[in-house]
Amino acid sequence: MALKNVSRKTLFLLALAAGFIELAGGIVQANTMLNSRGITDVFSALNLSDADKVNFALYLTFSAACFAMVLWAGAVILRGYTRRGGIIAGSATALALATLFLPSPLGYPSSTTSQMAILLATILMGIVAFTGFQVRGIEVEKKMLLTPVEIATTAVFSALTAVITWQTGQLLPSPTGGYTNLGDTVLFIAALLFGSKVGGIVGIIGPVVADLLTGYSRWFVTVLAHGSEGFIAGLGRKRNIVIQVVLLAFAGFVMATAYFFVNVFIKGYPVAIISYGRDLFGQALVSIILGLIVTKAAERALPWSLKK
Repeated sequence: MALKNVSRKTLFLLALAAGFIELAGGIVQANTMLNSRGITDVFSALNLSDADKVNFALYLTFSAACFAMVLWAGAVILRGYTRRGGIIAGSATALALATLFLPSPLGYPSSTTSQMAILLATILMGIVAFTGFQVRGIEVEKKMLLTPVEIATTAVFSALTAVITWQTGQLLPSPTGGYTNLGDTVLFIAALLFGSKVGGIVGIIGPVVADLLTGYSRWFVTVLAHGSEGFIAGLGRKRNIVIQVVLLAFAGFVMATAYFFVNVFIKGYPVAIISYGRDLFGQALVSIILGLIVTKAAERALPWSLKK
């Protein structure tokens, strides 16, 4: 069968399989890395060195990012934007290759099972990427990545997110590590008012700057967690309140789950589940409520300025 005749649904399912195989391989490798430090399970509090925590978080962030990117590629292809999906899948393939070789420079043994799984996932991602350029899809008009207004808006909201995250984080330190903050409030406002592009970039820049200011050494986890959160929240722009609440709740869930996935392997399950609850209810839920209140007020006060 010619590549151009492959259905978009088939590519989506292939991307889905690649994502879960990649994630499974990453989990197996993380367990191998733990075993090399004399730890046999994650169901008790872990006592890793600071260097190990940073390395584990880096590796797991790479693995989770591959999973997220290839699922995103599949969803974009399913909607008909096949070339765009091919580009995203190609980026995921490159990231998967980096994940494949990352344990060695970090100083950990590699798992044969993990290597085979990640190699398979990489091949599948490459197939999705290549085929995405062959399958007929919707032609996409070329646009600027960000308009001048969006660039200015992103800069302002990123700065606000960084300051509020940093300041409230200092007031609300967490006994399980890290800190609780209300910076997601600004992130949600930016996403709902200006969309996914602005929300996603603000979600990366603002919280990462705050992490660096507070000395949080595992800031790269934030890139995935809050970047995804802002992107998903931005899908609620100009939607009704019910859809916005659902999308914000899902965005908060994705953020908290990304941190939980990493925390399980660097803190242990008991501590990670406490942090998970804090991220879901102490941070995301409060920020959703405050973000919606301010967003609705802004939409009523400045309706003319929020139109495209």
